[in-house]
Amino acid sequence: MRRLSTLPTTSVWAGRSTRKPSPSPLTPENWNPAVKVLESGNPVLVATDTGTALVYGAATITTAQMADLIRCSSGFVQVALPSARCDTLLIPEAAPTVRDEHRPGFGQCVTVDATNGITTGISAADRAHTARVLCSPASTAADLTRPGHMVPVRAEAPVDLGNPPLAALVLALTQRACPIPGAVYAELVSELDPLHPIELDEGYTIAARRHTVLMHT
Repeated sequence: MRRLSTLPTTSVWAGRSTRKPSPSPLTPENWNPAVKVLESGNPVLVATDTGTALVYGAATITTAQMADLIRCSSGFVQVALPSARCDTLLIPEAAPTVRDEHRPGFGQCVTVDATNGITTGISAADRAHTARVLCSPASTAADLTRPGHMVPVRAEAPVDLGNPPLAALVLALTQRACPIPGAVYAELVSELDPLHPIELDEGYTIAARRHTVLMHT
């Protein structure tokens, strides 16, 4: 097993063993393992104090990838986008009074569907299409209907590198890895206890099985 690192006080682990890595100093240059996985079109796992999510690049997400995300989560899928992008698409926050960035709901916007190219909006194919529309530079507000089935989340580059919000962290990853920033993510449900989210130890096991990277704060 090879131990890798990223942001200050944020760890990255390449999943080839179920042994947990020990803490070590981290540097911004070593985002590379997670960035390379996303560049290849594959997902990474990102864990914070609030949960562990599976993350794909939003601009290129496929139906199969969205189905994978829905299958291993509660089905509550979000799309982290730069705030400026949400402004361009006229997507307001759903609960603008929530100002604590670590509270559930912070930055969540009014739900949307793509105006064209979908049916009910709830299928993996429809949600993947809507995610791509959200990221497309050619899209305008008219290309989205409200309410819908995808949850955009306004996010900015993390200021507190020691404890960044999940949406900010996954967006920052795609800003490095993808030509068009935007992260589709959902918090994973435990395979051992499906009534609860996964614990970090189970995240290591899943990362090993998927041969991917787990990034955690």
